Amino acid sequence: MTYPPQQGGQYPQQPYPQQPYAQQPPPYPAEQPPYPQQPPYPPQRQPYPQQQWVQPGYPPQPKKRRLLWLWISLGVVVVLAGGVGITGFVAPGFFLNKNHPVGAARTLAEPQFMNELLGKLNVHDLAGAAAYVCASADESPASLVHGHFADPNVGHYRVREVEPLHEITQFVHVDSDYPGNPMPYSATFMLRQGPDGGFCLFGVI
Repeated sequence: MTYPPQQGGQYPQQPYPQQPYAQQPPPYPAEQPPYPQQPPYPPQRQPYPQQQWVQPGYPPQPKKRRLLWLWISLGVVVVLAGGVGITGFVAPGFFLNKNHPVGAARTLAEPQFMNELLGKLNVHDLAGAAAYVCASADESPASLVHGHFADPNVGHYRVREVEPLHEITQFVHVDSDYPGNPMPYSATFMLRQGPDGGFCLFGVI
């Protein structure tokens, strides 16, 4: 098909159809999936759980509770041992104090103590009287008793005067009768008070 010439002898220009350009894919994807993060260290192997032997009929006891009771028991033992050591060796010194009778009760007050001791002397029971001598006495119990009360003619021991207690020492003045002597025989008993509150015979003056 021809077209008539235009003025000027030029053919009309035919428009070329524009071809659509295909869009080029982007050189890099817009968003890349995140890479999985690797752990910095390989996972450690878990230790095998230790099995606890359980006695039939009893539930297992937790370790923490057993350790707690162990420390509590040790603390109580230490406190008790310290208290016994202080009271026994420092004050009032139960372990060091020997102001107690070697054989009689340790809690006898002065009137009861003298009543029992003089009762033994009045029947000449020297072995029984020796039980009231202090363990801290300078003489042995037998020596002290036999040295002052061996004469069977002396008797009827009785308390004449009791002096006030001076710290742990108390003096008791005792009279006794001797046949043929109008004047009574006098002696002073030196008593010591022990940690239990009782008395013992420390010496005779």
